[in-house]
Amino acid sequence: MSKSTVGLGLALVLAAAPATVLAQSSSEEGAGATAVLCESPLSYLVNRGDTLIDIARKYLRSPNDYRQLQRDNRVANPRRMATGRSLSIEPALLRTRDDPARLESFRGEVRVERNGTTVSPSQDALLREGDIISTGPSAFVRIAFSDGTHTVVPSQSRLRLERLRRFVINDAPDYRLVVDRGRVESRVSPRQRPGGFRVITPTSVSAVRGTSFRVAFDETTGSTATGVLDGTVAMADTALTNAVLLPEGQGAALRPGQSDLVAVPLLAAPVMKEDSTLQTREEIAFDYTAPADAHFIQGYVASDAGMEDLVAEARTSNGQPLALADLPEGQWFLRLTALSAEGLEGRARTFNFIRARNSVGGLSLSNELLGKTRYYRFKWSAGGEGEATFRFQISRANEDGEPQGQPLVDSPGLTDTAFSLTDLPPGTYSWRVEGTRYRFGHRLSAWSNPEVLTINR
Repeated sequence: MSKSTVGLGLALVLAAAPATVLAQSSSEEGAGATAVLCESPLSYLVNRGDTLIDIARKYLRSPNDYRQLQRDNRVANPRRMATGRSLSIEPALLRTRDDPARLESFRGEVRVERNGTTVSPSQDALLREGDIISTGPSAFVRIAFSDGTHTVVPSQSRLRLERLRRFVINDAPDYRLVVDRGRVESRVSPRQRPGGFRVITPTSVSAVRGTSFRVAFDETTGSTATGVLDGTVAMADTALTNAVLLPEGQGAALRPGQSDLVAVPLLAAPVMKEDSTLQTREEIAFDYTAPADAHFIQGYVASDAGMEDLVAEARTSNGQPLALADLPEGQWFLRLTALSAEGLEGRARTFNFIRARNSVGGLSLSNELLGKTRYYRFKWSAGGEGEATFRFQISRANEDGEPQGQPLVDSPGLTDTAFSLTDLPPGTYSWRVEGTRYRFGHRLSAWSNPEVLTINR
């Protein structure tokens, strides 16, 4: 752990004991957190013919560490021990081997730094201990670890792979990730001791042995928010004077110097409105309903319902439409979450939607006199892919340009982006055009904004 991290004062978020611990008093919770912070020694059962020297050669960092093992376990003769005896081995003595991760997938501006040099990212490339992964706007990285654990690094984040190891004695993985900026979400496979999975920020440490959780660090406020999606996490300040247990569906936020940690329920997921399932306009925007106490709404877009292939994300204030940059046409999935004022991201819900542009605009009008006949030519432009048909309507309008009565002309099934009329009587008219396409099994319909035409005598 770096000096800068220690200087800010760490909060500790650790894997909790079994569910029965949830009934403990606050003082017992503090004691339980203390126990979790201290990595438990490994219990090794002596096999027939084992000696401390043999054990040290096979499993410890140095063969000479057998002396420490002898002292810790009060073994009289390091060359002779009773079969079945239990030895307590401190994890710090255990030998490890490298256990690289894999860059399973990525999108957008992604940078990998290794030993001060930038390495071009590529799918399935090995990621090694010490590598730094940075993501730009609308960029994502999905990291796969050898034990089946996955970590997603969204946009505008910086993650350092500080430790990627496995203990030789039991092949248990031991990973430590440092979030210098932004967010990560991890789904951690169950693991045995010694061995763990830690996510560190400048204000917190999160350690689990099989759960799903999020960690976000805000550089501006120096606060960390931890939300538990599955499993149980214990959170305590560095003095261990305050401790809370965070079961599934709860979280807590911590600022530098804060000691009164409070567990709160994660906010319910926003619900996308049905009229947002077809995104046909030039601008992509989603309407939703969300908890009244939500501060921000976060959206993630992926090509799959499992949100493994992330392609875009956006955030908006609660009550405002969630706008996204343009997407290729196709079927997509949107995951919505609500964030509290403290930055704690809530529960998620995923919706499918279709992106298929279908717009009509650029309405224009020209006229010319040929002989005694005046021709009016109405033109428009259309946006979208695939064949389209159009419907032209023109109606009488009042002085404010509002249509009155039934359309004078209603012509569907047009394939051209123009329509002509002759000798319109003087007056005020309102005209508009509908564009229709069939895409992804849906009939897509869009009307242009009406235009007003005034013909004088």
